[in-house]
Amino acid sequence: MSRNELKNAVLSGGELKFSRGGRDYLLYGWEQCDGCILSLECEGELIWQTAPMPREACAEEFLGYYSEM
Repeated sequence: MSRNELKNAVLSGGELKFSRGGRDYLLYGWEQCDGCILSLECEGELIWQTAPMPREACAEEFLGYYSEM
């Protein structure tokens, strides 16, 4: 999955399921009064989460994390 596909999925606000390195991931987010929060689960376990911030900033933070996975 390309960086652009990932970023577009985050910005669209939907859930994203993907596999990487033989593991299954679920990325999802929700809006709060103080910003968006993104969460990433790997096979049902929460492994990463942002602090509340604008969705664009969440997308950039996730892309940085994704590139290090």
